[in-house]
Amino acid sequence: MSLVETSLVDQKNQNVSAGDVYDDGVLRVEHKNYYVSFAGHSIKLARTEFLIFSRLARTPDRIVTAEELWEYAWGSGKQLNTESLHVYIYRLRNKLLPYELRIDTMVNVGYRLLIEQIGPESIRETREVI
Repeated sequence: MSLVETSLVDQKNQNVSAGDVYDDGVLRVEHKNYYVSFAGHSIKLARTEFLIFSRLARTPDRIVTAEELWEYAWGSGKQLNTESLHVYIYRLRNKLLPYELRIDTMVNVGYRLLIEQIGPESIRETREVI
């Protein structure tokens, strides 16, 4: 590959539309790449966990219905199974706990991702926990 071709490929990889990435300086979610990081540390999520998290991260602090999460993660071909969704939310909560990321349950409504406003000292503490 020539230098020009390499440069174009690098440019293409860096040009990700705003809808494909959530980045607030601490939390980064690359929706198309199945990548989540917090304070520079990668968070390992299974595919379905990532899809649920990705949908919540697209509209942080806003409620997403259980039906919408289910359709986003499993597709419209499967009927909503709230117990299965609860299990995935439980697993996600446990994985996100060290990062000050919370998933709030709105009973009979849905879920929302709460992103705590943290300072540099909290990031240092989080890095020590990781």
